[in-house]
Amino acid sequence: MDNENNILGFGSLDFTPDWAKKDAGVTVGRTRPVRETQEAERRGDKPPRKGPFSPDRDRDRDRGRKPFAKFRPEAERARPPEFDVTVLPETKALGTVMRKLQQDYHAYKLKDLAYFFLDNPSSVLLKIVPKKEEGDAQRQKAQPFFQCRSCSFASVSEQDVIAHILASHLSEYFDTKEIDAEPPKGNFNCVAKCGLSGVLLGPPNIHEFNSIVREMIRTRYPGMSESEYRSHIVMLRDSESIEAWRGQAVKKTLYFRKGAAEGEPGMTREQAEGQFRRSMLPSMIDTPKTLMITADAALKSPYRPLASAASAALEAERRAPYKMCFALRGAFHHRKMNFFRTNDSKGQEFVCGHELKTFDSAHAIPELARIADFIAANPCLPKAEIAKTPDDERQLFWLASTGHVVAFTNGVFSAVEKYPKYGPQWQKKKAAKEENPDKPETPETTESPENQEQPETPETPATAEPTEMQEETRNEDSAKLVE
Repeated sequence: MDNENNILGFGSLDFTPDWAKKDAGVTVGRTRPVRETQEAERRGDKPPRKGPFSPDRDRDRDRGRKPFAKFRPEAERARPPEFDVTVLPETKALGTVMRKLQQDYHAYKLKDLAYFFLDNPSSVLLKIVPKKEEGDAQRQKAQPFFQCRSCSFASVSEQDVIAHILASHLSEYFDTKEIDAEPPKGNFNCVAKCGLSGVLLGPPNIHEFNSIVREMIRTRYPGMSESEYRSHIVMLRDSESIEAWRGQAVKKTLYFRKGAAEGEPGMTREQAEGQFRRSMLPSMIDTPKTLMITADAALKSPYRPLASAASAALEAERRAPYKMCFALRGAFHHRKMNFFRTNDSKGQEFVCGHELKTFDSAHAIPELARIADFIAANPCLPKAEIAKTPDDERQLFWLASTGHVVAFTNGVFSAVEKYPKYGPQWQKKKAAKEENPDKPETPETTESPENQEQPETPETPATAEPTEMQEETRNEDSAKLVE
C-alpha cells in the first residue's frame, strides 16, 4: 500500500507530526543543529560534545544574528561634554578689592586675596568652553548655551532659562497689588488640595487653576517638576472644604507694568507673562559660544555637566589657587601695584597699593629716625611693642602710609628691604641665629629685576610656601578687606 501511494505521488500517508515520531531528530534544549545530528546517527558516528567554551558552539549560537555594535553612536552622543574652565575674579568684586588696596597702607598676601574670591562664588567668574574633539562639532552645534543677560544664569535648554527669567526677573518689570474680589459663584463638586502644604488650590475646572499650580511650584517648590507636584494634589469632596476655599478666594493679585499710567487696568499672572514674553523676554536671552558665568550661577544651573564642571574647577582652585593667583597678579600689575616676597626669594608673595621706599634715617627728624631704626633692628614686631606713646603711633602711621616701613595685615611691621622679614619662618631663623650666633647665614638666591617683575605662569606659581602655610591660618587678610 505504501508503494502504491509513493507511485501515485502522494508520498507516505502517515500524517503523524515530526515532533511525535520516534528518532525525529528534534533537539529541544540542545544547541547542535538537527541536520548534523541526523547525519552522524546514520553513519553510526557520535559527534563530539561541544563544551560551553567551544568556538563551534559560539558560532552555531550566533548564526543568523546581527553583529553586535561595540561602539554605538547613541552611546557617544549620550556622553556628557567636557569643558575647559578658566577661573577669574569677577569684574565688580575685583574693582572693589583694587580700590581697597589703593586706599590702604597694608601689604596683603596674594594667596589670601585669591582665597577671598574663591570663598565667595558670586565673586568668581568662570570662562567655560566645550572641549573640541574629533567628530564632536555636530554635537556642540546642536547644544548651544542659553544665558540670561541679567544674572548670567545658563543652561543648554532655552526653556530652563525662560522659566528662570519668569521666576526671578518678572518682578523687575511688573508691580503686584492685592485687591478684594467677589466670592466665586457656581456649584463645585470638589476642590483640590496641595498634599505637601495643605493649601486649598481650588476646583480643577476653574479657568485659573493651572496658573495657581504653577505659582505654587514657583514660590514653594522651585526644584519640583509640574508632573511631580501634580502627583501630590488630592481632591476633597466634602462641603466644608469647598466653603473654606470660597472664603479664602475673596483676594485677587493683579499685575501692573512699572511706570504705567494711572487707571491702567491690572492683569492676571498669565496676562502679565504673555506681555512679558512678547516684549521683554527676547532681549534677555543670549546664546554665547564662550560662556562667561559667575561660579554661583553655574553651580545653580539645572544642566548638571555645567554645574559639575564648575564645582570641580572651584575645588581644584581651593586646593591650589594657581589660576586665580595668576589672574590677580596680571590685574594688579596693570594697576601699577607693587609686589614683593618675604624672607627670601622663595618666600610668600605680597602686594600693596603704594610704592615701598627705603627710609634714610640720616636725613630724617629724630622722632622718625628712632622708630624706623627700631623696626629695622627688631622686625616683625606688633604696634604695641613699637609705639609706646601717642606721638610714636603718629610717627609709625606716617612711616607705614608713605611706604617707608611694611605694615602687614596681621599687625606686625618690618623695614623695607629686598625681602622684608615676616612670619614664623623669620621667627625660626631669628631664634636659630640667637642660639648659634657664629653660624654663617645661608646665601640667598639673587634674582634679576626682570624676573621679579614678570608675572609667573600657573605651571610655576609664586604661591608655593608649604612650610609657612602649615603654621599660619589661611585668609588672614579677609578681615581687613571687609572692614
